Amino acid sequence: MEVAITKMSENGQVVIPVGIRKEAGIKPFTQFLIFNEGGNILLKMIQKEVLAKDMHLLEMIERSEEQVKVGKFTKADTSMSDEEIDDLLMH
Repeated sequence: MEVAITKMSENGQVVIPVGIRKEAGIKPFTQFLIFNEGGNILLKMIQKEVLAKDMHLLEMIERSEEQVKVGKFTKADTSMSDEEIDDLLMH
């Protein structure tokens, strides 16, 4: 994993250092989704083939967070497979 430091310009632009771009395969004009999670900024490259799946996953996470806030929850067992837990949580 490549680690680097960058800073924001007066115009709000942030440069992604070359080592990070190379490791991630980021090319000019790549588009990103930008998330702010409690002050932590996350960039996710937009890939058309997975964008719909990502958006659905974000909706499911948001719905789950709302359910937790009102006291709804689902119990998972540690003996369950990852797929079983995913099915339990996503439905």
